[in-house]
Amino acid sequence: MRVAEIARLTGTTVRAVRYYHSLGLLPVPAEHGGWRSYELAHVARLSRIRWLVQAGVSLETIRSILDESEAAAGKHVEDTPTKGTSSQAQPEASCVVEDLAGALTTVEKHLTEVTRQRDMLTGLLERAKTGSTVSPMSPRMAAFFDRLEQAAPDEATRCAVRKERDLTDLACYRGQMPPEAEFLFVDPDPRYDAESLALYSQDPAELSDAQIEQRARDMVSRLEARLTPEHLADLANSVDTEAVQALFRLIATTGHSDARLTRALEREFLTAIDRWSRGE
Repeated sequence: MRVAEIARLTGTTVRAVRYYHSLGLLPVPAEHGGWRSYELAHVARLSRIRWLVQAGVSLETIRSILDESEAAAGKHVEDTPTKGTSSQAQPEASCVVEDLAGALTTVEKHLTEVTRQRDMLTGLLERAKTGSTVSPMSPRMAAFFDRLEQAAPDEATRCAVRKERDLTDLACYRGQMPPEAEFLFVDPDPRYDAESLALYSQDPAELSDAQIEQRARDMVSRLEARLTPEHLADLANSVDTEAVQALFRLIATTGHSDARLTRALEREFLTAIDRWSRGE
């Protein structure tokens, strides 16, 4: 057979056949009359290669599996079965099992990743259909920032909102936004939105240390005013304080906010979480 025929029989391409030659996976046939003539043995080996490729086995592992399998088959046909032959075949079979187990693990990891991507795309598609911003943030968070950006009275305030949004986006992308932070991003509320915009309009660098501390307390108080003591207790008992600390470390690393405000907010939230957990 010619190369085009063997490619057609095995459902592959001439280019792929030549690639397998270059890797040493498929022996190069001898030439007859200026043409390379493939035999049935080539077709059989190539079909096994393609079968294993379709199963998700790497080419390196395929080489090992085929070489070991064909070596074992050669012993079985040519040699008289003896105790020595049996003991040699066992390690070869063990290697094939190990190679296939490794290939299966790789495929399962790939399947897990593909499933995660499918779920992400499904969620992103639903958000796009409803006109929501496509972002690592939850729809609730994105809607909050969309609303404040549109309502910002000036460019400086709008810029502050965008910076906070970018930081939230980063924290969500890195998986460092505690799920409980969802409660900080409220549904449309004219009064709460106006208070939020007033805070965004302030430059922390222009505030005194006492004003910074007061601003941090006010932010915690605003959350407490919106939730019942029972809800706050549930929130405190579910939140991971180490995750909260990691989030504030991320904020400090980005240099997004005034360092004094970042430290004050971390202290106030951790103190409040401890207080809520005790029902105070």
